[in-house]
Amino acid sequence: MALLLFYPLVIVLGILSMGFQMLASRLINPHFGSTIVEWSWLITTFLTAFSVGSVLGGWVSSQPATRRGGWQVAIAVTGVVSLAVTAFFSKRMLDAIELHFIPDVAQMNDQGGAGMNAAVLLSCLALFFVPVTALSSFGPQCVGWLAARGTAPGKASGVVYGVSTLGNIAGVMLTTFVLIPHFPLSQLMRGWLAVATVSLAALIVLLRPAAGKISPS
Repeated sequence: MALLLFYPLVIVLGILSMGFQMLASRLINPHFGSTIVEWSWLITTFLTAFSVGSVLGGWVSSQPATRRGGWQVAIAVTGVVSLAVTAFFSKRMLDAIELHFIPDVAQMNDQGGAGMNAAVLLSCLALFFVPVTALSSFGPQCVGWLAARGTAPGKASGVVYGVSTLGNIAGVMLTTFVLIPHFPLSQLMRGWLAVATVSLAALIVLLRPAAGKISPS
């Protein structure tokens, strides 16, 4: 029964992560356009968040069982709160960043200018880095959960990240071709927040029973 819940949750995490990248591009497009500059900083931010989240998740997995649950809750709450900030306050934040770094149209057209780079980078870090890091941190913990139930560590890693990547693919395609064309962006962001909240809460409940069975080396 646990596995029946486990794999769909891993897929949903993948959908949330990469689908969020497509939503992120739509959020910043009205302010900075859809240029190679914007996409370079956006992709870099998400890849950095994936990397930091993986390291953070590995560290949480190595903690004693008595402390692991607390870290899981703290990271999940941080991810949900930061996603809520993005969902409800992104326009105000982007307006303020654009006004500060790119006060006139001439600078906006200078796609390689320092103002444009600084504005897009700050926007990506402020709106997307923290929630994606939080989501990514649960990948290594899912590997540990599966390994604790008898799956060889290498196989557990391959299965989790393989299934998660299928979720990534589904997230890109579903968001791009189904969700964005048919729903307002504000509604999608609120939907992302709701699904992330439920999914992370379910993951914490699922991962906790394994905590007492894993003794960090």
